[in-house]
Amino acid sequence: MTAIIMLNWNGASDTLECIDSLRRVEGDFFCVVADNGSADDSTERIEAYFQEENLLHRIVNFGEELKQQPANHEYILYKIGENLGFAKGNNAAIRLIASAKPDHYLLLNNDTIVEADFLQQLEAFAKNHPDHLALTPLICYNSDRNLVWNAGGKQKWGLRKYHYAKQPVQHIKETGHIPVTFLTGCALYADASLLQEDGTLLTERFFFGEEDFEFCLRMNQQKCKMACVLTAKIYHKVNASVAHVEPLGKTYIYYLNRFIDMRLHLSSFAYFLWKTLYPIYIYRLLRKLGYTHSVTTRFIAKVKRESAKRDGVSQSDFLEIIHNFSLDK
Repeated sequence: MTAIIMLNWNGASDTLECIDSLRRVEGDFFCVVADNGSADDSTERIEAYFQEENLLHRIVNFGEELKQQPANHEYILYKIGENLGFAKGNNAAIRLIASAKPDHYLLLNNDTIVEADFLQQLEAFAKNHPDHLALTPLICYNSDRNLVWNAGGKQKWGLRKYHYAKQPVQHIKETGHIPVTFLTGCALYADASLLQEDGTLLTERFFFGEEDFEFCLRMNQQKCKMACVLTAKIYHKVNASVAHVEPLGKTYIYYLNRFIDMRLHLSSFAYFLWKTLYPIYIYRLLRKLGYTHSVTTRFIAKVKRESAKRDGVSQSDFLEIIHNFSLDK
């Protein structure tokens, strides 16, 4: 059986639309909707939906244990009570259902819509290719369902590149599946054997971002085969046409995470080479976004300096950077 885990944070409308699509899904699964401390009426709306639609469900509060095994197509609302972030929230849900011993875990964004056969396609591929332990479906834009958002990608030396990004589905040359070295946490289908010794799937070093990149670093170092299953399709509510420039503080967190991640996974010599060459990429990107030479060089210096002092970026670190970011600190 597959355990589908979906995080909700102030996003009941998206979550309920995703559940609507899951109700048509074929295959054996149960779903944990983990509410990450929503400040709105999300939990009340989700609970009311379960009752009104007469769905098999139960409510579990953080710290409680499951008193009985999840049934097929059961929905569990897990009230975590605080915002743990993506990785820690998903890991909390995984720990909750550890006793159920699912064969696979599927981390699924709440702002996705799924095809009825997507899970069966993933399960069939996993059965026929037991050496592929991590999979992703083909993810298209919900606003244009013929346009690819993510078909997995390549991870190499701190960079990732998506296959067929923003291209029509008809442009995909492969049939069946695409071998990948990177897949996104938006829809990550993982064999239960990939759980770490502490029962988690994702690193909790980073409060915001980097968890899927670190996961793929580990998989690639362990020579774990991964694939995008083209016959399994879902749709993601992201905008395909509007370019978005992140605030400098959020961009800083992204690269701070990446420098820490690479330092912890590479040898000392390889990391020395990487941190010498990778800033060239950052410099060109920030200059292209309109930042001055002075701002860009100070930004890179700060990332390199601060990443050498840390082994992660906690929630308190994240909030401090977001609200009080300065190149002068």
